[in-house]
Amino acid sequence: MALSEFALIKQYFQQSELAAEPAQHAGVALGIGDDCALLNVPADQQLAVSLDVLVSGVHFLADADAALLAQRALAVNLSDLAAMGATPLGFTLGLTLPAVDEAWLAAFAQGLRSSALRYQCPLLGGDTTRGPLQLAIQVHGLVPVGQALRRSAAQLGDDVYVSGTLGRAGLALALLQQQLPQASSEQQRDLLQAYYQPEPRLALGYALRGLAHAAQDVSDGVLADLAHIAEQSTVQIVLQAAAVPVAPTVRQLRSEQAALALALTAGDDYELIFTAPVTARATLQHLAQQLALPLTRIGHVATGAGVHVLDAVGKPLTFAKAGYDHFAQEQTLL
Repeated sequence: MALSEFALIKQYFQQSELAAEPAQHAGVALGIGDDCALLNVPADQQLAVSLDVLVSGVHFLADADAALLAQRALAVNLSDLAAMGATPLGFTLGLTLPAVDEAWLAAFAQGLRSSALRYQCPLLGGDTTRGPLQLAIQVHGLVPVGQALRRSAAQLGDDVYVSGTLGRAGLALALLQQQLPQASSEQQRDLLQAYYQPEPRLALGYALRGLAHAAQDVSDGVLADLAHIAEQSTVQIVLQAAAVPVAPTVRQLRSEQAALALALTAGDDYELIFTAPVTARATLQHLAQQLALPLTRIGHVATGAGVHVLDAVGKPLTFAKAGYDHFAQEQTLL
């Protein structure tokens, strides 16, 4: 006999170390089991909320490992909190399933549980229903009043930074589409880890409060995401191509030009890009050492509009696209 909706929730999601427990989570007054969750928001904090929807065949393969898929789904949402400098409070889940597959559900719940524990972000509630496979996760976080990092605060003369390295998740798409036969086993593991287990830069986001001016996570591509900062801050962003930290595996598997294009336009890296004053250089260098995370200065903020990439002699570079747009192209995993 198939599980009912409420039995499914109780068996797979209302479990210890995954579901929020008010006795253990100070920010939660009421978790799963009622019409709404109730959250405690201190007077000196603001609630940061973000929602992402992952669709089978668009964002992941239908036969993707359920545990890894769960980890990816939560991580990409936590990345939005990191970009705002917010601390995770909890998340809600909307899950649409074509049928009840208990083995899949068990693995999916286990993946969620491991990530919820790691990032101290418990499940607050949500909904399950029948339909094409898709996941919707909404994260809730807290940030001190007036300290949220925003896209609209870049200032003239700021340096532009990016964390980590770029391009692995974009190249993983070719691997998932079986278009990368030359990749070694080690390279495949590296690419798939970047795709399924991105690291939300939460500690960096906290540290950038009061230090960075504007920030955003890299979801659609560096050029596309920096364009949001440029537009909302009414500035121009100029990047130096030679400074872009292309991931070693990408350099190994693609030409220099193709590797740079992946790093700047492919997206799904979930690193943080941010602007900061020149006076913060020494502090950011020390922060990079503290976090054991490269923070690379890749450009600067100037008067004008848009995002421009220059080569070693100052010549502008052009790219076929700036990043991923769900409604402007047919890029899928089918």
